[in-house]
Amino acid sequence: MPLFSRIDPDLRALIAYVVARARDRDITLNRTRLVKLLYLIDVERVRSRREPLTGLNWVFFHYGPYAYELIDTLEAMEGSELVASQWHDSVLYRAASNAPDADDWNAGTRRTVDRVIERFAPLDLNELLDYVYFHTGPMAEAHRGQPLDLSLARGDPSETRPVALRPPERPADVEQRLALWRTRNAHRLAPVVLDPPGRFFDDPDDNLGGDGIRGVLRVPDDSEL
Repeated sequence: MPLFSRIDPDLRALIAYVVARARDRDITLNRTRLVKLLYLIDVERVRSRREPLTGLNWVFFHYGPYAYELIDTLEAMEGSELVASQWHDSVLYRAASNAPDADDWNAGTRRTVDRVIERFAPLDLNELLDYVYFHTGPMAEAHRGQPLDLSLARGDPSETRPVALRPPERPADVEQRLALWRTRNAHRLAPVVLDPPGRFFDDPDDNLGGDGIRGVLRVPDDSEL
């Protein structure tokens, strides 16, 4: 039996962790960006055949995913668990006090959260919104004002799971390009003819490694090589 059990975080711990890890990357989240990252964490969980993590009820509000109950949680955390400031019409989250280190979280949960932060937190806001609105299953069949069906994310390709590396595909015109290169460099590919014969080494007294191998090879500089 393990010394301690692994757990999944509650919503407040998850929010504090996301804000703190984003700040570790010098990224200050505004409220819109934070909401979308939490949505993407739930989407990624469902893609990997697990239950959503946040427990939020996501709806299609205005242009994208939103959870009405989330704002009450954020406002309760601001000033205590979250260091927030107002900038024009936005709320910025600059730090998270006593954010969890996630050492006691389920390993799969922490990997999912970390991958979402790494993949999506650095994006320009418009890029993030474009992905959320047009590349997640729940939004594909969404109706404004109605709940989002997160189960539709199960058919999505994961954007955060590691992908096996494959060799790059050869361009269709690769043979033509190789033939052209050979033509242009035919003078370089031709066998070297010594004239007069034997004038290959500079110093006959410089032994390079054995009988009959003497001299110093001089290679001219060629900026085209």
